[in-house]
Amino acid sequence: MNPPRPLGTSGGSIVDLREHNLSQVLLVLAAESPLSRSKIAARTGLGITAMTKLIAELRDRQLVIEVSDTNPAAMGRPTNLIALARHHWATASLSLDNGTIHASIGGIDGKHSTAFSVPTPMSLEIDEYIEYVGIALNQIAAECRSSGHELLAVEASVPGAVNSSSGVMMRSILNGWSRPYPLRQELLNLLSHIEGGVSPSILVGIDRATNYSLLSRIRDLELPGEIDSVAHLGGLYAVSGGIYSRSALEHGSTGLAGEFGHFVIDPAGAQCWCGRRGCVETRIGLACLYARCSGSGITEAELVPQLAQRHEKMVGELLARARAGEQVVLRELDRAGYWLGITVDTIAAVVNPRTLIIDGYLAALQEFLRPEMGKQLASIGALPSIAELGIIFAGDPFAPVNNGMHIAAGRAVAQHPAAAAH
Repeated sequence: MNPPRPLGTSGGSIVDLREHNLSQVLLVLAAESPLSRSKIAARTGLGITAMTKLIAELRDRQLVIEVSDTNPAAMGRPTNLIALARHHWATASLSLDNGTIHASIGGIDGKHSTAFSVPTPMSLEIDEYIEYVGIALNQIAAECRSSGHELLAVEASVPGAVNSSSGVMMRSILNGWSRPYPLRQELLNLLSHIEGGVSPSILVGIDRATNYSLLSRIRDLELPGEIDSVAHLGGLYAVSGGIYSRSALEHGSTGLAGEFGHFVIDPAGAQCWCGRRGCVETRIGLACLYARCSGSGITEAELVPQLAQRHEKMVGELLARARAGEQVVLRELDRAGYWLGITVDTIAAVVNPRTLIIDGYLAALQEFLRPEMGKQLASIGALPSIAELGIIFAGDPFAPVNNGMHIAAGRAVAQHPAAAAH
């Protein structure tokens, strides 16, 4: 099943209007749950009478449940609150990395509960890799059957160029995939051959890994729901990013909005593994940093295929050597901090976000990157785009992206409640 059209685009029938109103209720609950009927009505602009009928229908579809208000300060007659349900529908995440598929199962409330990994041979072509994705999906479905759940939404992340609208993975050099591949359609094909545990109306989404990380960071940091603009710079082991505006990810025309790792900031610089010259990746990329500090002659090109498996160990080694005072490492991290400052200034000028979240290995190395980054930004001058920018370094730099995938899956269900109508 292809994803349904967004609500409100198909002519305005009574059925469309009802689905739209159901979606509004679910989107409010996805942002904050549980809530009273009166608060949901106030935030959606719907009347209490209509709200009673909508909640009843969502209960019939097993998308929401009533829970007791446990607030000891509540006065008067106890009221029941409405929450997203976890007892029937399940969501799943698949993080497609070189050498490992990280999978997890959760609920439409955007939280996951079960995680496992499926190892794969290194540097497989996508046509061979997809067979292991099928193994992961079969295990997810088996878990759903055994727990009495039905899988309603799946999200898959790729470290690379992804068009989330068309469902095409354009390329993932980190995984060794260099050609467009209809990933969403292949996932749907795999799911269609699984007997039991999977909804016939299943929703499938794909996106860049850092977009999912951004969704997770926004929830973890408890930033306000109506956010005018947040930019994200990071990645577990390569430089990427994302943009979040007006409570939604900004994807751009082909899904690559926020791909900050391949801004050209040094036209006379080294050639990047993406094929261009002087990208941000060539100045602050983990493979570049590690290669320049190694002293063993290992090259960036040799390190790129190893990043998914070795990035935490590589970062740990750089930190240990820097804290031990090794001059070659301190010098390279100082230089990276300078170029990080230039990157932040470029993002601020182009995107003009209110907040910039930095995570992944850049956050892990922040104690050695921030001083030179700060000097560089101070030397540029107090332009409004920088002077008013809040920069947040993530405290848990290697948090898995599956949290963001479950948030995205829950939102997909909220936007398309008809998927649960059967």
